[in-house]
Amino acid sequence: MPPDVIEGVIAVVGLVGVGSVFLVGMKMRYSHMQKMKGASAPSEEALQLAEEVTALRDEVRLLREDFAEVYERVEFAERLLTRGRAGEGGDGAP
Repeated sequence: MPPDVIEGVIAVVGLVGVGSVFLVGMKMRYSHMQKMKGASAPSEEALQLAEEVTALRDEVRLLREDFAEVYERVEFAERLLTRGRAGEGGDGAP
């Protein structure tokens, strides 16, 4: 083969390769843009998960309030018990 033909084939193959890379890149970008466009609108599943998270947060808040109330009662009971013990030991009885 003459060198001119070989150079022409190499140039065509190079252009086809560069064009292919360009087209594949554009396709990937288009696909990514479509995914991002679809992801911007919250799906029904995402809305359901958000509702569940809100419900769980409310439940945790209620549990914390209940825990605080129980903690206050335990502290009150401890104060009564220590006050009672202090009174028992002061009169010299066994």
